[in-house]
Amino acid sequence: MKVIPLSPALGAEVRGIDLTRPLSARTRDDIVGLLTEHQMLVFPDMSMSSEQQIAMSRNFGELEPHPMTTNTSPYPEITVVSNVTTDGKPLGYPTPPFQLWHSDLCYLERPAKMTLFYAESVPEQHGDTWFANMFRAYDTLPEHLKAALDGRNAVFSLDGSLVKRCRKIGFDLNIAADDFKPTVSHPAIRVHPESLRRSIFVNWAHTDSVEGYSPEQSEALLEQVFAHCLNEDFIYRHRYTAGELVIWDNASVIHTNSPHVPVGNRIMRRVMVTGQAPFFQ
Repeated sequence: MKVIPLSPALGAEVRGIDLTRPLSARTRDDIVGLLTEHQMLVFPDMSMSSEQQIAMSRNFGELEPHPMTTNTSPYPEITVVSNVTTDGKPLGYPTPPFQLWHSDLCYLERPAKMTLFYAESVPEQHGDTWFANMFRAYDTLPEHLKAALDGRNAVFSLDGSLVKRCRKIGFDLNIAADDFKPTVSHPAIRVHPESLRRSIFVNWAHTDSVEGYSPEQSEALLEQVFAHCLNEDFIYRHRYTAGELVIWDNASVIHTNSPHVPVGNRIMRRVMVTGQAPFFQ
C-alpha cells in the first residue's frame, strides 16, 4: 500500500489496494487509521459497481440511506448526485448553485461517520468538492472563541439555518421534504472517537444556534467561527477523476461543492456509514 499526501491541509491518495475485492480485517483497520490521520482518502482506478461499493462500505459499519433526497438508485444505500436528466427527469440529486459547507447528516442523532463517494462520470470542468480541516480550525481558533464554544451544545437542523442563510446570500431555498424536519442538539466542539482530538462541529448549512446565547449573540459568534473555518490553509479542493472512490471523515472535516456550475455530465454515487452520537468529554 502506497500513501501519497495530497495537500498540506488534508487528504491522501492510497494506491496498491483493490476495494472491489473482500477486505481483510487488517486492511479495514489500516484504512480507518489512514482516514483518521489524513481525514480524506482517494482510491484511484477502482471501476466499482454499485453492489461492490455497498459491500465495501459495510466493512465500516451500518449504512445510512439519505433521509431526505428522492433516490433514483435502485439501492436505498446509494444516493445519486448528478446534473444529468433522462426523459426530462433528474438522474440524481443536483448540485446547488452556491456553496453549502456542512458535515453529512449532522442534523440526526447519529451523524454519518464517513462518506464514500464514487465518481462514475466527471464533467470536463468544475464539479469539484472542497474539504476543510476542522482539527486545524479548532487548534488555531482564538482563545475567546474556544471559551465561547467549549462544552456548549449547538442546535442542528435540516432546514432552519440553511433556509435562513441562503436567503441572506440571495437564494430562496425550498426544502421539499416538508414532513422531515429533524432538530438535534450536539456539542459545538466534538472529540474524535478514534484520535480523541477536538474539532469544530458547527457548520454553515445546518447549525441553527449555539445554546446559552441570544439569537443575535449566537449568530454573531457563529459568523466569526465560520469565517475562521474557511481559512485557505485549512482547505483542499479535490478534482475528481472517473473511477475513483473518495472517503472522508465527517467527524473532522466539513465539505462543499465547488461554486462553479459543472461543464459536462456529473454522476456520483454516495454511501454513508452511520456514526455515534458526538461527544465533548
